[in-house]
Amino acid sequence: MPIPFQKVVLPCVFVFSGVTLLLVAFYRMRSTVLPETRDSLETSYNSKGYCKWVFTHYESSEYELSWFQRIEVAQKDICKVVAQPQHAEASGVIVNRTLELMSLPKEHQWKTYDSFPPSNFSTESDRYMSKMHYNRTCYDAKSQSFQLAPGKGIQLIEPLWGMLRDPYDVYCGELALHTQRQQPHPGQSKAHIMPQGFAPYTYSVTDEDSALQSRWRTHGLPPWHTSLRPFQDPRIGTAFRFPQKIHLDLGSSYFGVWTMNNQAASGQWFYDTYHARGQPFDRFIAVEVETLNDTTAFEQLPPDLVGVYTLMNVGLTMEPGSKLNTIDMIKRLVAPEDFFVFKLDIDAAPIEEPIVESLLNDDPNNGGASALIDELMFEHHVNYNPMNGPWGSPQGVGDLHRSYNVFRDLRRKGIRAHSWP
Repeated sequence: MPIPFQKVVLPCVFVFSGVTLLLVAFYRMRSTVLPETRDSLETSYNSKGYCKWVFTHYESSEYELSWFQRIEVAQKDICKVVAQPQHAEASGVIVNRTLELMSLPKEHQWKTYDSFPPSNFSTESDRYMSKMHYNRTCYDAKSQSFQLAPGKGIQLIEPLWGMLRDPYDVYCGELALHTQRQQPHPGQSKAHIMPQGFAPYTYSVTDEDSALQSRWRTHGLPPWHTSLRPFQDPRIGTAFRFPQKIHLDLGSSYFGVWTMNNQAASGQWFYDTYHARGQPFDRFIAVEVETLNDTTAFEQLPPDLVGVYTLMNVGLTMEPGSKLNTIDMIKRLVAPEDFFVFKLDIDAAPIEEPIVESLLNDDPNNGGASALIDELMFEHHVNYNPMNGPWGSPQGVGDLHRSYNVFRDLRRKGIRAHSWP
């Protein structure tokens, strides 16, 4: 069950068969002990030491692969291609499945891992989804390192397809998809996004693929959500620090409204999708270059964000050595074991592009910031119709084909990267 901390002065120490667990919290942290399952907690420490899960590879679905084969040509008339019967049908299946998962009543929360019971994986629509793969590793106190252990995990993510946006959004005009259930969205739809917590997952502590089939969960926190950080304490030996949950919103506007459209408010969406589902953020940082009214900004906050929410009403940069350098700030804020949700949508390709290129080109095993990001919501402003209408015609940033490659390559680095509207 969750263990609350309020600026702990004296650490709590537990000893399991020679492996010491020191629970250290430096700020307000609400978290859970994080081995692979709740009911295997004692076994995890007694026999194998502490275990965590690490990303191994990204697997595109067959439907996603078919779009990679056609996108270079299809982007020239993307609305017409998406409206073709086979793609209209597939789009309906994907969006309806995502909406079904996201429509879980708000009283359902995931305050612990594996909050939902496992079941057989029988949803035909999930064959369209792509997959993130994970392996289990266990900490060896003698070598002070994590070693590969039996165990595999999979979590679904929406495929890269079409315009990388909700195909029921308004941008295709008369060609925008619609059905009896789905009508054209007035803009800024997020119905195509499958965030962690709402993405089906499965795992097993054996290497038998057959064991994964009967352990799918539709919602909740998978064991790779966060992890504990081992360190050597001179008093007691091996100890572990709890993670934090952090959200950084670049291009935030006000918490509850954007350009007078509350449906487009990113702060409220992240609050509802993550914070209010039983895993509250320890830090909620909003960055907006346009001048905001402080009183208005804080009046829009729910009570449990006051003191957690930080408004930076300045622009960040990628200038080397600047105290406002985006990547440097992320490295100061986030540890690899934390759960970090990063939104990037500042409508300025000259700033966005260097941030994303830095993530794509860094070494996640040698201090790269890409290793710190669990989920990325990114509106990639590129040059293609019909998005040239709202975006203009950004130059030197590539086209929709390039956008496909960017999102796939981010996912290949272990980031659940979603195309933000």
